[in-house]
Amino acid sequence: AIATPKILQLSGIGDGEHLRSHGIAVVADLPGVGENFQDHLEVPVQGETRDPISILGQDKGLKAAGHMLRYLLARQGLLTSNVVESGGFADTTGSGQPDIQFHVLPTLIGFADREAEPGHGISIGPCFLRPRSRGFVKLRSNKPDDSAHLVTNSFSDVEDLETLVRGVQLSIRILQAPALAGLVKRRVLPKPGIENDPKALRDYIRQTCKTVFHPAGTARMGRPDDRTAVVGADLKVHGIDGLRVCDASVMPTLVSGNTNAPVMMIAARAASFMTGKAISA
Repeated sequence: AIATPKILQLSGIGDGEHLRSHGIAVVADLPGVGENFQDHLEVPVQGETRDPISILGQDKGLKAAGHMLRYLLARQGLLTSNVVESGGFADTTGSGQPDIQFHVLPTLIGFADREAEPGHGISIGPCFLRPRSRGFVKLRSNKPDDSAHLVTNSFSDVEDLETLVRGVQLSIRILQAPALAGLVKRRVLPKPGIENDPKALRDYIRQTCKTVFHPAGTARMGRPDDRTAVVGADLKVHGIDGLRVCDASVMPTLVSGNTNAPVMMIAARAASFMTGKAISA
């Protein structure tokens, strides 16, 4: 959903005015290319465990070698895990439809701009499922080596922020539940007391939220008479012969869950369209 609109625009497929501003000849004037960017964001809620039971340090030295040996010999142990072995969905509004997904990891995690908190622990990541904010992906220049200009516009719709507020509050209650009292020593993030200050809690969410790498929507599917649509139901780019898009960029609206399986389905449909054969599971 980031590379696809960049490639299309460099190829002359996109908003005509934007393409001409970079000296690119317009092949197909499709203003929807690069628009409608959506992504799932999550926020860390973390607790330190009483005992050293997390996977901290298991990827280093002799411990790592032992895990590899166990996997090679018996196909057992830590390397058989996807690490995110616990998760769930929650309805925080009472609508009857989940609006939060939890990703739970047996360790304290950081991110690209933030080191992990020290020690052993558990991380709960509440993630909103149906973002309302929309961003865009445009060109910086007509040079393929230049990165795309991505503006996510995260929280431009305040409801996205409020959904994460409810998700963090629920995650804190889960972390403090009696069932975890024997395992969790103290809450690490957000710092205790922040949840009692509405402004501080929202600031924490803005400062620590991160992508879960589900970008979508920047070459959305739609009818040929829809000027914001880029591809049709057969995944063909409007106005271009012999060109299809088969990735998450074609989703008009981001799915309310992980994107891996849906993208595999989209790719299977593309293969079926091109070969004329049904693609079985």
